[in-house]
Amino acid sequence: MKSEMLNLFATPLYRSSLERAFTAEELKFFQQELGAPVAAIANHSSRNKLVLDAAPMQALRATLQEHLDNYFRTVFDTSNDVRLQITQSWLTLTRRGESHHPHTHPNSIASGVLYINLAPNDGINFLRNDDLIWYELMRKNDNYYNASSYLINTEIGDIIIFPSNVKHAVKQVTENIERVSLSFNTFFEGELGRTEFANALRLSMK
Repeated sequence: MKSEMLNLFATPLYRSSLERAFTAEELKFFQQELGAPVAAIANHSSRNKLVLDAAPMQALRATLQEHLDNYFRTVFDTSNDVRLQITQSWLTLTRRGESHHPHTHPNSIASGVLYINLAPNDGINFLRNDDLIWYELMRKNDNYYNASSYLINTEIGDIIIFPSNVKHAVKQVTENIERVSLSFNTFFEGELGRTEFANALRLSMK
Protein backbone atom coordinates (compact mmCIF):
# COMPACT_ATOMS: atom_id res chain seq x y z
CA MET A 1 0.00 0.00 0.00
CA LYS A 2 1.17 3.55 -0.68
CA SER A 3 1.61 5.79 2.37
CA GLU A 4 3.76 8.52 3.85
CA MET A 5 4.63 9.82 7.29
CA LEU A 6 4.78 13.56 7.91
CA ASN A 7 6.42 15.30 10.87
CA LEU A 8 4.29 18.03 12.46
CA PHE A 9 5.49 20.94 14.61
CA ALA A 10 9.18 20.07 14.66
CA THR A 11 11.40 20.69 17.70
CA PRO A 12 14.28 22.87 16.46
CA LEU A 13 17.85 21.91 17.29
CA TYR A 14 20.55 24.33 16.10
CA ARG A 15 24.09 23.06 15.70
CA SER A 16 27.16 24.98 14.60
CA SER A 17 30.79 25.51 15.56
CA LEU A 18 32.93 28.28 16.97
CA GLU A 19 35.35 27.61 14.07
CA ARG A 20 38.37 28.77 16.05
CA ALA A 21 40.41 27.72 19.05
CA PHE A 22 39.83 29.32 22.43
CA THR A 23 42.28 32.10 23.18
CA ALA A 24 44.76 31.96 26.07
CA GLU A 25 42.76 34.70 27.81
CA GLU A 26 39.52 32.75 27.47
CA LEU A 27 41.07 29.52 28.74
CA LYS A 28 42.57 31.37 31.72
CA PHE A 29 39.15 32.84 32.51
CA PHE A 30 37.48 29.41 32.40
CA GLN A 31 40.11 28.03 34.75
CA GLN A 32 39.73 30.91 37.19
CA GLU A 33 35.92 30.70 37.23
CA LEU A 34 36.06 26.97 37.95
CA GLY A 35 38.80 27.25 40.56
CA ALA A 36 36.21 26.97 43.33
CA PRO A 37 33.07 25.55 41.70
CA VAL A 38 29.78 25.12 43.54
CA ALA A 39 28.23 21.68 43.87
CA ALA A 40 25.19 20.91 41.71
CA ILE A 41 23.03 17.79 41.90
CA ALA A 42 25.54 15.45 40.25
CA ASN A 43 28.36 17.73 39.05
CA HIS A 44 29.59 21.33 39.56
CA SER A 45 29.06 24.80 38.12
CA SER A 46 30.66 28.21 38.34
CA ARG A 47 29.51 30.43 41.17
CA ASN A 48 29.26 33.24 38.62
CA LYS A 49 26.01 32.98 36.64
CA LEU A 50 26.84 35.92 34.37
CA VAL A 51 30.12 34.71 32.90
CA LEU A 52 29.41 36.17 29.45
CA ASP A 53 29.29 39.65 31.00
CA ALA A 54 33.01 39.47 31.85
CA ALA A 55 35.51 41.40 29.73
CA PRO A 56 37.45 38.31 28.56
CA MET A 57 34.18 36.82 27.25
CA GLN A 58 33.04 39.65 25.01
CA ALA A 59 34.26 38.12 21.75
CA LEU A 60 32.59 34.82 22.64
CA ARG A 61 29.40 36.58 23.68
CA ALA A 62 29.21 38.41 20.35
CA THR A 63 29.69 35.15 18.44
CA LEU A 64 27.10 33.30 20.50
CA GLN A 65 24.63 36.17 19.99
CA GLU A 66 25.16 35.92 16.22
CA HIS A 67 24.30 32.22 16.34
CA LEU A 68 21.32 32.97 18.56
CA ASP A 69 20.10 35.59 16.06
CA ASN A 70 20.41 33.02 13.27
CA TYR A 71 18.41 30.49 15.33
CA PHE A 72 15.75 33.10 16.05
CA ARG A 73 15.36 34.15 12.41
CA THR A 74 15.06 30.56 11.27
CA VAL A 75 12.71 29.29 13.97
CA PHE A 76 10.44 32.27 14.66
CA ASP A 77 10.52 34.13 11.31
CA THR A 78 8.55 37.02 12.83
CA SER A 79 7.68 40.51 11.63
CA ASN A 80 7.72 41.79 15.22
CA ASP A 81 10.61 44.04 16.25
CA VAL A 82 11.93 41.49 18.74
CA ARG A 83 14.98 39.30 19.27
CA LEU A 84 16.34 36.78 21.74
CA GLN A 85 18.84 38.19 24.18
CA ILE A 86 21.25 36.23 26.35
CA THR A 87 20.31 36.44 30.03
CA GLN A 88 22.22 34.25 32.49
CA SER A 89 25.32 32.26 31.55
CA TRP A 90 27.50 29.87 33.51
CA LEU A 91 30.20 27.22 33.28
CA THR A 92 29.57 23.55 34.06
CA LEU A 93 32.25 21.16 35.29
CA THR A 94 31.70 17.41 35.21
CA ARG A 95 34.46 15.08 36.39
CA ARG A 96 34.90 11.32 36.16
CA GLY A 97 31.98 9.56 37.85
CA GLU A 98 29.76 12.66 37.64
CA SER A 99 26.87 13.44 35.31
CA HIS A 100 24.26 16.10 34.64
CA HIS A 101 20.74 15.17 35.74
CA PRO A 102 17.74 15.43 33.36
CA HIS A 103 16.40 18.99 33.50
CA THR A 104 14.85 21.91 31.63
CA HIS A 105 15.53 25.65 31.88
CA PRO A 106 12.58 27.66 33.27
CA ASN A 107 12.24 31.38 32.50
CA SER A 108 14.09 30.97 29.21
CA ILE A 109 12.97 30.71 25.57
CA ALA A 110 16.01 29.00 24.04
CA SER A 111 19.10 27.67 25.77
CA GLY A 112 22.57 27.13 24.37
CA VAL A 113 25.76 25.23 25.11
CA LEU A 114 29.32 25.88 23.98
CA TYR A 115 31.64 22.90 24.49
CA ILE A 116 35.05 23.77 25.93
CA ASN A 117 36.40 20.32 26.83
CA LEU A 118 34.89 16.87 26.54
CA ALA A 119 35.71 13.23 25.91
CA PRO A 120 35.50 11.38 22.59
CA ASN A 121 32.00 10.14 21.71
CA ASP A 122 30.49 12.64 24.13
CA GLY A 123 27.51 14.92 23.70
CA ILE A 124 24.08 15.88 25.03
CA ASN A 125 21.04 13.66 25.54
CA PHE A 126 17.59 15.02 24.75
CA LEU A 127 14.71 13.22 26.45
CA ARG A 128 11.08 12.81 25.45
CA ASN A 129 8.44 13.94 27.94
CA ASP A 130 7.25 10.50 29.02
CA ASP A 131 4.76 12.08 31.44
CA LEU A 132 2.42 12.40 28.45
CA ILE A 133 2.72 8.71 27.52
CA TRP A 134 0.04 6.62 29.24
CA TYR A 135 0.94 3.25 27.66
CA GLU A 136 4.06 1.07 27.51
CA LEU A 137 5.28 -0.73 24.40
CA MET A 138 8.61 -2.44 23.88
CA ARG A 139 10.43 -0.96 20.88
CA LYS A 140 12.06 -3.21 18.29
CA ASN A 141 14.05 -0.27 16.92
CA ASP A 142 14.17 3.43 17.74
CA ASN A 143 12.79 5.85 15.16
CA TYR A 144 11.71 9.51 15.08
CA TYR A 145 8.28 8.60 16.43
CA ASN A 146 8.99 6.17 19.26
CA ALA A 147 12.44 7.09 20.57
CA SER A 148 12.60 8.13 24.22
CA SER A 149 15.92 9.96 23.82
CA TYR A 150 18.40 11.29 21.28
CA LEU A 151 22.14 11.58 21.79
CA ILE A 152 23.66 14.48 19.87
CA ASN A 153 27.41 13.93 19.60
CA THR A 154 29.46 17.07 20.02
CA GLU A 155 33.07 18.17 19.78
CA ILE A 156 35.12 20.95 21.36
CA GLY A 157 33.93 24.29 19.98
CA ASP A 158 30.47 23.05 18.99
CA ILE A 159 27.48 25.28 19.71
CA ILE A 160 24.03 23.79 20.39
CA ILE A 161 20.83 25.87 20.77
CA PHE A 162 17.44 24.34 21.60
CA PRO A 163 14.06 25.20 23.19
CA SER A 164 14.55 25.61 26.92
CA ASN A 165 11.57 23.39 27.80
CA VAL A 166 13.12 20.31 26.18
CA LYS A 167 14.48 17.96 28.84
CA HIS A 168 18.17 17.15 28.46
CA ALA A 169 21.00 15.50 30.37
CA VAL A 170 24.64 14.42 30.23
CA LYS A 171 25.65 10.79 30.77
CA GLN A 172 28.15 9.85 33.46
CA VAL A 173 31.71 10.76 32.57
CA THR A 174 33.83 7.61 32.49
CA GLU A 175 37.10 9.12 31.25
CA ASN A 176 39.64 10.80 33.51
CA ILE A 177 38.91 14.30 32.21
CA GLU A 178 37.27 17.53 33.31
CA ARG A 179 34.29 18.04 31.04
CA VAL A 180 33.66 21.78 30.70
CA SER A 181 30.87 23.61 28.91
CA LEU A 182 29.44 27.11 28.87
CA SER A 183 25.64 27.33 29.00
CA PHE A 184 23.32 30.28 28.55
CA ASN A 185 19.64 31.14 28.71
CA THR A 186 17.70 33.70 26.69
CA PHE A 187 14.53 35.74 26.68
CA PHE A 188 12.63 38.01 24.32
CA GLU A 189 13.65 41.66 24.05
CA GLY A 190 11.48 44.00 22.01
CA GLU A 191 7.83 44.01 20.94
CA LEU A 192 5.47 41.06 21.18
CA GLY A 193 1.83 40.84 20.07
CA ARG A 194 -0.30 43.46 18.32
CA THR A 195 -1.72 46.72 19.62
CA GLU A 196 -5.01 46.26 17.76
CA PHE A 197 -5.59 42.96 19.55
CA ALA A 198 -4.78 44.52 22.94
CA ASN A 199 -1.95 42.02 23.52
CA ALA A 200 1.06 44.19 22.71
CA LEU A 201 3.97 43.91 25.10
CA ARG A 202 7.33 45.69 25.19
CA LEU A 203 10.16 43.90 26.97
CA SER A 204 13.61 45.25 27.77
CA MET A 205 16.60 43.56 29.41
CA LYS A 206 17.91 46.89 30.76
